[in-house]
Amino acid sequence: MVVLNPNNWHWVDKNTLPWSKDYLNGKLTSLSTVSSDGKSIIELTQVSSITGDSNVSQRKGKPICYFDLQLSMNVKVTNLDTNKDNEDDDGILADGKLEIPEFMHDESDFPILSQGFDAFDGLVRSEFVPKVVETLLKYQDDLIEEHSKDIQI
Repeated sequence: MVVLNPNNWHWVDKNTLPWSKDYLNGKLTSLSTVSSDGKSIIELTQVSSITGDSNVSQRKGKPICYFDLQLSMNVKVTNLDTNKDNEDDDGILADGKLEIPEFMHDESDFPILSQGFDAFDGLVRSEFVPKVVETLLKYQDDLIEEHSKDIQI
């Protein structure tokens, strides 16, 4: 049986999870910010987990994407004070995780859970989490731009 699909009118799908993992690792692991008081730096050290689904599709000639990802990231807060009393001190003030249980294509307001930051939780949430959100909100546009040309005629 021969199935015709003129102009990709019927569904055409492309699994973009491998590309998404590379993209998010590259964009997120370069994130860092100096606190507003200038005493510490907050940096994402590792994207420890990316799971879920990510696809770019075409239906009736129009590219669309849909994704539902779960992300886990390691973040550290380091002291910028160069006058450390203890030379063995590595300057790490807090070492914790940010978790995003549902990062979805149709949501721009998604929950971000934090753990392990103790007294620095407020600092991480107010000064670093907005940078993570800003980066993640660019993902959908970049995903469509990168992969829609592969599924269009």
